[in-house]
Amino acid sequence: MTDCRAQDTATTIGHPEQQFGRTMEIVKDLGVGRCMDVAAVRDRLYVIGSGKLHVLDITQSHSPELLGTLTNLGHTRQIEVQNDVAYITAREDGVFIVDVSNSAKPRLLSHYNAIELATGIAISGKVAFVACRTYGVELVDVSDPGKPLHLSTIRTGEAQSCVARDGILYVGVWGSKELVICDAKNPRAPQIISKTPLDGYGDGLCVRGSHCFVATGHHSRSMRKRDESDPGFGNGHGLEIFDITQPEEPAFVSRIKAPRYYRIGMDMWDVAVSGNYAYLADTYNGAFVVDISDIERPSFVGHRQLAHVKSRKASSPVAGFAIGKGVVYAAGAWTDLHVIDAPMAEPAKSEPDTPPVIPPFTPAQNDRFHVYKPDGQVWAVAFANDVALVACGSAGLHAVQLWPSISKLAEYPTEGFAVDVKVQGDHVYVAESKGGLSIWKREQDGTLAAAGRFRVRGQSIKQVVVPPRGNYALLDVGQSSFYIIDVTDPATPKKVLKDVRHGLLYGYQIAEGLLEDRYACCFWHVTGFYWYDLYSENTPVYSGDNFCVRAGANNGMAVLPNGKDALVTTNRRAYVVVNRQERRSLEELPRYGIKGRKLSGKPSIYGNTLYVADRFWGRVSIVDISSIREPRLIEELALEGNPCLVVEHNGAPVIPAGYQGLLVLKETKEGSEAK
Repeated sequence: MTDCRAQDTATTIGHPEQQFGRTMEIVKDLGVGRCMDVAAVRDRLYVIGSGKLHVLDITQSHSPELLGTLTNLGHTRQIEVQNDVAYITAREDGVFIVDVSNSAKPRLLSHYNAIELATGIAISGKVAFVACRTYGVELVDVSDPGKPLHLSTIRTGEAQSCVARDGILYVGVWGSKELVICDAKNPRAPQIISKTPLDGYGDGLCVRGSHCFVATGHHSRSMRKRDESDPGFGNGHGLEIFDITQPEEPAFVSRIKAPRYYRIGMDMWDVAVSGNYAYLADTYNGAFVVDISDIERPSFVGHRQLAHVKSRKASSPVAGFAIGKGVVYAAGAWTDLHVIDAPMAEPAKSEPDTPPVIPPFTPAQNDRFHVYKPDGQVWAVAFANDVALVACGSAGLHAVQLWPSISKLAEYPTEGFAVDVKVQGDHVYVAESKGGLSIWKREQDGTLAAAGRFRVRGQSIKQVVVPPRGNYALLDVGQSSFYIIDVTDPATPKKVLKDVRHGLLYGYQIAEGLLEDRYACCFWHVTGFYWYDLYSENTPVYSGDNFCVRAGANNGMAVLPNGKDALVTTNRRAYVVVNRQERRSLEELPRYGIKGRKLSGKPSIYGNTLYVADRFWGRVSIVDISSIREPRLIEELALEGNPCLVVEHNGAPVIPAGYQGLLVLKETKEGSEAK
């Protein structure tokens, strides 16, 4: 972890007042604990953090009073409230939709299975816009908040936050440092209409009148070397203002820079505007008030950095905020909800919005696939003989006949979203997100009977791999934990290993299969691939082997047929081949690719055929790897949905494609019929 700070010491609180305005006073801490975001609507304040929603009365703006609390809301991130309904993003835990008409008793209406890590949220009329990081923005029909329905996805790049007005969607895009603007008047078919560079990683936005305000962070676009000696390093923090009179051609107006700083771990920034002031949340740097009365020359008039947290060696981040009468409510990610005295503050007045109208659904025609379309999102498929067991998100686990025609044989409700499924012997293993891991026994008549369950308190289970011997299950748990559990007795599964490394588990980062019939692999996005010996003398152990490379959420590993090597997809349009002892960097390794094609995604291998499922951009590449060093493209499929690991059964590629359904490819481009 790297810190780059303007202050002389890590414990100094506040910034030079001549440059960043006076230091504002915290007048009250509300005692709700760590929080991530806050929304103020009339005389109510809605606060999220640590899996909870708190509702407070702010009739007396400086002294909010707690009215009610709802728990078990997962890894909460952002909140929007409209018409007494709160929409809460919760990263790997999806979107929670809550009735807040009774402040004392907020009530869960529904839990929506987002396409990826639900991060940002905006509401316009009957459409919710969910920023899902590298997957772009997902549009959801919330006409009935108790039954949200997927509408479409717009692939904007790494969307952190968004805001919508008059059918136009504004997106703060992170890694590529952009403001992306989309026409969403038809929410079933949104289109990108402009991309504008920012001088920092894009995040929070606010639209007021004919201007869009964008909060940015981390590094400046001018950075050439990822090192503190580079003037652009840590210098991407601030506020940028654009004239959006013509959203197809936004015009830069001005920017103002917050203090130089870099620390990973709280990568979020936000902005709101009321009257002649913009309010900026800049995590570790704190909260700022910016005078925008002269929009071409914004200036800081006040700031407040939160308390230094000794155990974290940094100031508590301001993760989110809301504007009240004479106050700013600042969500301290490591501390509490803080009331900051801000005499200039007035609650923002809502502006007119003509929301998009949702047209009737028209089924897409595609002659390439046979399609099974459940109500939920299709994440994974496994086969018990010729019966497809399909993980259908909020719709549970389905048993489906695919040949000679498609028909549902049975449906098994799950406690959480069914996001992965494996079959080993006569047992079926289902990763159920917040419901844990369920284990089912296959009866002689083909039906499934519940046999056991493994839970990790407060954590979601997102992937399960069960190696051939069937005595261990490998699990992706929460944000960054890898578990190995003993499932010899399905009724009482037991944890035998837990490992946490530097980085995140975004999903599907445990390799399918074992090297040398004993070594499992899991990778974290910062420190790379780690190997585990499942069959050491007593219990599974970390083998001591680490292929230390930075790996993205769209990378993956598949064991090659020789059982000694593994294929790793990279961010560099090609794959590499490694074994357990590999220690070279990606720059030193030979890379094998196909000219003009990008082989990034989750790989699966059947014989000499490699399937690469790119969930970010909706592509599936089918590749002949009979010569591993000279891969040959058979076909590339462009999908509406988000494909997961492809499974080949009886020679037919079967693709779990998210809200597009389960797709069975009829035949490949080269004409070999899929049976």
